[in-house]
Amino acid sequence: MNKYRLAEMSWVEAEEAFKRSDTVIIGVGTLHGHGPTPIGIDASSVEKLADEVGQRTGLMVLPPLYYGENDKMREYPGSLAISQDVLERFYTDIWRSLHRNGVRKIIVLNGHGGNREPLIRSGRNVRELGMLVAILEWWNIDKRLTADAFPEGTHIMELAVAAAVGGTELIDLRDNGYKGEWGINPPLRHLFGEQIRPLGFNNFEHRGAPVIIPVDAWDIDLESPPQIERHELEALRRRGEASIERLADYIAGFARAFQQVDVTAVLAKS
Repeated sequence: MNKYRLAEMSWVEAEEAFKRSDTVIIGVGTLHGHGPTPIGIDASSVEKLADEVGQRTGLMVLPPLYYGENDKMREYPGSLAISQDVLERFYTDIWRSLHRNGVRKIIVLNGHGGNREPLIRSGRNVRELGMLVAILEWWNIDKRLTADAFPEGTHIMELAVAAAVGGTELIDLRDNGYKGEWGINPPLRHLFGEQIRPLGFNNFEHRGAPVIIPVDAWDIDLESPPQIERHELEALRRRGEASIERLADYIAGFARAFQQVDVTAVLAKS
């Protein structure tokens, strides 16, 4: 099988790979707190998935981007935040560089919801070049594919995938509670009194209707209990492996279908 990781190719091999297909895969994430889960899960998860899809399809896999948006989580130690306008330009420059190499379709595996808007804008920026950018978010896909796989919530799903990717020894279990995207219906601080109820991140509710008030997560998060014991981690790791396998098969199927898309026909002006 031909090499599929761009970083491992010589430039001659890269040229040959670009000629074989006009479609590539890249994982993008960020670094921020997730309770006991490693802060790199948003990037390590999509790095693993991209590699699995590359093995299944032979499509070129670009090195992952570990840095991303972190506006809400910037006060957590270890959070590294890139401005969204900078991210949009950064993504756009990568897509333009790929265009010069003959790429017309990019499959982005996005591990962090905050990257979504700059990714969408970057995809629109390169449509005029005759390019399409598809953005896939694994946690949303897995919840749709297997709704009952993680009834405990997305925080446990991420923990399971982290254990599968890096091993259970990376999980920081301790007796006290955790802040930062952790827990089912986690307790949140009522910053604005009892009539304006916090729902999470920047979302609030007043008299049954939604209100958006931008705040830092550190200002609103309260500690949630660990919810899991050390002896449960191995079973959780196996669930994470099953999730990765399920997701990789789905994404590989999408990649094969997307690869067949005629970009010229799709973007032709009527």
